[in-house]
Amino acid sequence: MALTGKTGADAIFGALKRICHVLVKYNTKLLAVVDAAQAAGAITAGDATTIKAFITVAVATCDAFGKLAAYSGF
Repeated sequence: MALTGKTGADAIFGALKRICHVLVKYNTKLLAVVDAAQAAGAITAGDATTIKAFITVAVATCDAFGKLAAYSGF
């Protein structure tokens, strides 16, 4: 049975939704900028790996919170 009311899932999903929309929309261009910045020496390989991992995890987190928010009835 779904828990309804204020659980925090709605607030978190609302905050993440905009960020996720931007990450999904600009994913390809953002990854290209990361690669270019690394090639130019502006960021390290470790920085590039961290940024790419963040993007991947953020999108997966948004999908998961979307499901949680839907289950909670928000």
